[in-house]
This record gives sequence, C-alpha cells and structure tokens, in this order.
Amino acid sequence: MPRPRLTSEEWEIAQDAISQARKGRIDDAKRRGGETTGARTRNAHSYANSQEHLEHIGRKVRGFKGIRERQAQADEELLAIESPVIPRGAVPDFEPIKGELREDKVCELQTGRIGIISDAHWPFHDLKRDGDGNFYGAYMTAIETLKNSQCDVIVLNGDMLDVYNLSDHEKVEARRSWKWELDVAKAMLQHLRRFFGDKQRIVYREGNHEERYGRYIARKAKELEGTVHLEEFLGLRALNIEWVDKRAKMTAGKLWIDHGHEWFGGGGVTPARNYRMKAIENILVGHVHRTSTDVIRKPLDGSYIGGWSVGCLCDLNTHYAARNGWNHGFAIVDVDSTGDFTVHNKMIIGGEIR
Repeated sequence: MPRPRLTSEEWEIAQDAISQARKGRIDDAKRRGGETTGARTRNAHSYANSQEHLEHIGRKVRGFKGIRERQAQADEELLAIESPVIPRGAVPDFEPIKGELREDKVCELQTGRIGIISDAHWPFHDLKRDGDGNFYGAYMTAIETLKNSQCDVIVLNGDMLDVYNLSDHEKVEARRSWKWELDVAKAMLQHLRRFFGDKQRIVYREGNHEERYGRYIARKAKELEGTVHLEEFLGLRALNIEWVDKRAKMTAGKLWIDHGHEWFGGGGVTPARNYRMKAIENILVGHVHRTSTDVIRKPLDGSYIGGWSVGCLCDLNTHYAARNGWNHGFAIVDVDSTGDFTVHNKMIIGGEIR
C-alpha cells in the first residue's frame, strides 16, 4: 500500500508525531530493561516506521486538519456577526444592547429628630472602662446624649466597623483576627439595640470601611460573591436594624446625608464647605473625622444652603495616622413637616459636649 501524500505542514506534524513515538518507545524500554540497546531499540524504530503507525499518524493529521477547518469556519461566522457590512448612513436592523446602569436608591428618613453618629471604627472606638466597671469615653457620651434627646431615628452613618484585617493597606500593627473584629461589631450592635430599645428605628449605612468586605470577597473569593453578605454576618435583620448599601442616597427633609466617601476629593481646610460646593445642596457627611460647618446665603433668592461634617468616635491616636486633626463628635438634626431642618453639630472635647 503506497504511503499517503502529505503537504509540507502535514509532514511536519507527522515527523513530530513519529519522533515523539520513538522517544516514548525508547523511554519505555529504558524503564523496563535498563539500557536500550540491540533488539529493544530496533523494535522501537521498527514500529515507528510500520504501516500500523503510519495509519495512526494519518488519522492524527486528519484530526488536526478537521479541528483547524472547524475553527476557521467558526472565526468566519463570528467575524460576520460582529462586523456586518452596513452602507454609510444606513440604520442597522439589529437591536442595540441595553446598558448596565446602576439603580439610584434613596433612603428617606421621617420628619422629627434624627441622631447621627459615624466613624466609630469598631473595635477601635473611643470607649474605656474604669476600675468600678463603668464605661466612659466619646462613644458612650454620644449615644447617651442621643438617647436622652429622644431621637425618632438613629443613623449609623458609615465606618462603624473598621474591617482592619480585610484591608488592602499594609498591616503595620499586630491586630487580632477578622473573626474577632466581627464578634466585636456584633456585640456593639446588640448593645445599641438594647440601649435604645426595641421600638427605636436604627439605620446602618455602609461606609468605605464596610465596603472593604465586599472588595475582599471580589478579590480573594470571587466564587462566593453575592452569596455571603456583611449585613447577614452582623445579624442586622434579627436586630431590626435597616441596612443601606451600594452608596445609596439618604434624605432628611431638605438635607442630604452621605457618609462622604461617595464624593471625589473630600476633606480640605473646611470639609463642610468642600462638600457643600460639590453637592450644590444642603449636605451632611462623616468620613473626614472632623467637625465643620459652612452656611451661605444665596444673593438672588435670599435662601440659605449649608454643609456639615461630623466628628468621629474612634481612637484619635491611631498608628497609621498618629498626627491628625481629627476630633470626636456627633450630630442631631431636627426636621419639620415642611422639610426645613436645624443641624446641631456637636464636638466632644475632654468628655464634654461643645
């Protein structure tokens, strides 16, 4: 039987297959009998040149050719779909693809008195205990004042949880585990529910530190994304605490409330002015750990517009920012039925409210 006639490309494939077969036979002979001399080597070369092996090579070559032909055909079909020929000025007859747009959600707070705290950064919140077992510090001062003020709703305005162990930043301090952080946060939320009572409305808004959890899952455990949610780990549903995430907006009458990280370039000499100029609306934020107020009168209609940044409730002597201009604080906002409001932006200095 004459040998099949091959193209140069097919011949290279066949030669490569023959070489691999020879090497495989020789290596097998070495494993079974040590040195490959004499009949063993001759048998390996004999098989490589046999009709049986040539038929095997022919099948392999035809298989390669079929794969390449099918791939070329698929590429041509895909190119025809992705690059249709459309005359200049003509309208394509296929449907456009809908854009993936982010849903714009707004959490509306009722009229009345609203207590706002943020940036406690559990477990690094400013809470101490004396020798008699009594708690004190900026954190306790703030929540006691809000309770005594008989607020209609308490807003945990982001960064209540630090999420230190899941941070992208380099860890410069020896801290405990993520489980420990989570256990502390759960204990603090349970305390808040007991402290304010079952009837108190509490809203927890996600800040940039809580967002660390989602980024960690997306980076380290992509397969679990969308199945393990922070609010479930915190047990918010059982505590009847509302969760506002995905940088949703929040309003209290004519006042907008953000955590602050939603905006590019926050802070500055007067953070309240910075946010007010960016929002072009009345706005209150946390995030910058500094108390500031900026209110101006519009010269044409005589109305007023203001910005407020609220102080933090965390340790003011952190390792990563040992020299800072932070201060402790909280806010109370009174909103009437028309949406008009009054902001009481408080600082805590030496345990005293200013």
